[in-house]
Amino acid sequence: MERAQKIAIRKLVEFILRKGSIDSRHTSEHTAYEGARIHRKLQQLAGEKYQKEVKLSIQIELSNQTYIIEGRADGIFTNEEQQIVIEEIKTSEPAFSDLLPEQVEMYWYQVMCYGYIYCQDHTLEEIILQLTYYQTTSEEITKTKRVFTKKELAIFFKDLTEKYEQWLIFQENWRRIRNDSLKKLTFPYRNYRKGQRELAVAVYKTIVSDQKLFVEAPTGTGKTISTLFPALKAIGEEQAERIFYLTAKTITRQVAEDAVEAMKQKELQLKSVTLTAKDKICFLSERNCTPEHCPFANGYYNRLNEGLWDLLNNENQLTREIIEIYAKKHTLCPFELSLDVSLWCDLVICDYNYLFDPTVYLRRFFEENQKAKENIFLVDEVHNLVNRSREMYSASLSQNQLLSIKKLLGSKNTSLSRSLAALNSEFETLKTFCEAEQQEFVHQNTSVDAFSNVAYRVMEKLKEWLAENQDFLELNQIVDFYFCLLHYLDISEHYDDHYVTYVNIANHDVLIKQFCIDPSYLLKLKLDKGKASVLFSASLTPLDYYQEILGGGEISLRYRIPSPFPKENQLLLIGNHIRTTFRERENSLDLIVESINKMVQQQRGNYFVFFPSYSYMDLVYERFIEKNPQVKTLIQASQMNEAEREAFLANFKFNPEKTLVGFCVLGGIFSEGIDLKGTRLIGTAIIGVGLPQINHEQELIKEYYDREKRQGFQFAYQIPGMNKVLQAGGRVIRDAEDVGVVLLLDQRFSTADYHYFFPNHWKQAVVSRNGQQIEKSIENFWREKQRQTELNKVVEEDK
Repeated sequence: MERAQKIAIRKLVEFILRKGSIDSRHTSEHTAYEGARIHRKLQQLAGEKYQKEVKLSIQIELSNQTYIIEGRADGIFTNEEQQIVIEEIKTSEPAFSDLLPEQVEMYWYQVMCYGYIYCQDHTLEEIILQLTYYQTTSEEITKTKRVFTKKELAIFFKDLTEKYEQWLIFQENWRRIRNDSLKKLTFPYRNYRKGQRELAVAVYKTIVSDQKLFVEAPTGTGKTISTLFPALKAIGEEQAERIFYLTAKTITRQVAEDAVEAMKQKELQLKSVTLTAKDKICFLSERNCTPEHCPFANGYYNRLNEGLWDLLNNENQLTREIIEIYAKKHTLCPFELSLDVSLWCDLVICDYNYLFDPTVYLRRFFEENQKAKENIFLVDEVHNLVNRSREMYSASLSQNQLLSIKKLLGSKNTSLSRSLAALNSEFETLKTFCEAEQQEFVHQNTSVDAFSNVAYRVMEKLKEWLAENQDFLELNQIVDFYFCLLHYLDISEHYDDHYVTYVNIANHDVLIKQFCIDPSYLLKLKLDKGKASVLFSASLTPLDYYQEILGGGEISLRYRIPSPFPKENQLLLIGNHIRTTFRERENSLDLIVESINKMVQQQRGNYFVFFPSYSYMDLVYERFIEKNPQVKTLIQASQMNEAEREAFLANFKFNPEKTLVGFCVLGGIFSEGIDLKGTRLIGTAIIGVGLPQINHEQELIKEYYDREKRQGFQFAYQIPGMNKVLQAGGRVIRDAEDVGVVLLLDQRFSTADYHYFFPNHWKQAVVSRNGQQIEKSIENFWREKQRQTELNKVVEEDK
């Protein structure tokens, strides 16, 4: 017998009855923790006879299916007249009188559902409902009461559930169509590449056993389809309901969309949505999420369900382009539309932020009460998550930032001015301490509580000010500062021994930062919101490092796939005669230029050369073009938008008539995530071992892991550097037919300390001790490739 499905009252009410506009000025910014604390405070004040957090549920039949409508009433009590009262508590910053009417009505709709269920359970003909509103900035409490008859509430509840019924019918029909197609779905390509079938099996077993799997699969293995396909098969067998495909870059989101399209050709029925950042997809030239300024925000919720119904009944693959078409058709904010439709989708393709970031994660999926067993996480290019997660869980504030806000606001608001002055005094105290220590940079392993306490008071005063000054000319700057404060205080709630607080008084400023050195436990909390997680990349060596630092814990599974491509298709050379340490850079320029020449002169084609910094790249580039004016070159700019990046890559054409050499930066936009197959790229030179530049934060990481693991240099410098090298080297061989050269120019690559981090398909590296050996090795490689091509041609002609 099939179990009855559960529907949360709050979600039901919000989906069917929400009206009005998107308005960034009327969103609550206090945390869930703060809201829960206030609830508990008010519930305790109500006395011993007050029943708190009372679970209420009712079973109903809709479209021949049984559903349980359920929720928790904040409180139920008997008043002095011995009448039953159900209380709903709401907390927010604005005064009750400033709340939008549609927002207040939404509060009442929720408690009206509780009232109906309670009347049904206790055979009451009438009940008192009470809305208690707590204004967080003033601590003012407003209580309003309404009396409802059971009949009134029954009519309301019946109308509400009947309006939802068509959506339930749609959902059940689609679920049946989806699962039938997934059960029949076959692998979308004629053959599995070497290692793909084994990876798909490992992913499937990981999902059905509710585990985490860390996978290193070389570039070109087909990781996306090898993880998506088994995950979808698991959904077809009702192991889960939804997949989140999480990526770091736009280009890898495109790869996931392409994989869905390939399976669509195999009769796949799947609803997928790609989430695009708000600033990128906004229709306005300057984003302003208020009904007065944005027609797509004005009345958004009045039109939303009509737009959703149209979109869901006519489209399956909801790419950015499709979202924009329907958003314009129904005059809806495209970003919010993509979020709202995601609740009805089977696959959500999005940035890491939407799961891991403590500020912008998708609360509609990942709040504490959500069902973790419904979600599967596929995390692509997961090596990027190491630095990204440190950024997400860290927060900083600067004195110059504060002073600019202080200047904008002037001294008209005495209370706010005093709190800003007090925070400035805290910055001055930090500055004085650094000067007394005769250090620009100081750090400690505990938070600066005095600073946080004053920052909290500033945030509270700014809340009040913002509510009353929406027409202020420079409002956006004040809002930005407010959110910086909020983020800093949110991060302070996570602060523990995985953090360091540091102060830097360089560049005529005072910066304080709560720096998350080890985000592993925070990432684990997020991954635990899914049934299973598969975290994969072309470069996860050593696997145990990434398993530990990315929240895998000791019991996670690990899997490494050998390269599926013929090893003779790639020549890996180490230039052992070149030293690229900072002291040796000037002396290395001519040797590097000579080595690049030796590589590009042996075979006409397209090449990349990667450098550890822009300054080093510029030095070599100038020397190279001076000695090779006839060679076509390109150089990566420090700031390139999407159109400029695409234009840069468009120069790398198939079978070029002239050699092209692109000079780029290791760890940059061209060193990973790009796919130049065949003759679009036939060689790459990598200058140096990619070590991050020595700075205060890297040194703090080194100190932490020296203390914790005695592996500080590896964790802070060596592994991140080699990851960049492996990613850049992986640009060359993308397919079974690809052929090319990878030239590693640094003596350190030939040492055991760095050989340890080579993947198996790099173990065949050849060490060259001078430019002549490099030239000879590359010449022989291409001669052998030419001979093999001619031999194959003869064999084909004989056939």
